[in-house]
Amino acid sequence: MKRIITLLIITLGIATATYAQVPSAQSETAKTAKPGDTLTVTVNIKKCDLACFAQYQQLLPAGMTALEINGGSDNANFYFDNNKVQYQWYKLPIERDIITLRYRLVVALTVQPGKYNLPGYFSYQMRNRLGQINTPLSVEVAQ
Repeated sequence: MKRIITLLIITLGIATATYAQVPSAQSETAKTAKPGDTLTVTVNIKKCDLACFAQYQQLLPAGMTALEINGGSDNANFYFDNNKVQYQWYKLPIERDIITLRYRLVVALTVQPGKYNLPGYFSYQMRNRLGQINTPLSVEVAQ
């Protein structure tokens, strides 16, 4: 009986350790810009064991646009439409644990000075459940 209980405890410990790994994401860029500047935004996604459909989105305020950087999509499809940056994978790459995305953030000359929040998130499906990680970014536009 003790052996059975010990085996159950070990099995539960292994299962808990496996489920404890959760994806994470972080986006970064220079904190300040001037109208007319172009900044590089970098997003690092630690995907753990995900190998499914996933997407990353960043919402941009009016007057800011995004341009794809060649080689900056880590095998994702890049889209920019209606002030939304979007990367989509039909299947995440399995050969590495961290995915890095890069795009150019263009601040139009007409953007008024102030602090702009750019909400973003990485969404995925893991063990038949949907997950989402917020990756907010803020940019201060100076005169």
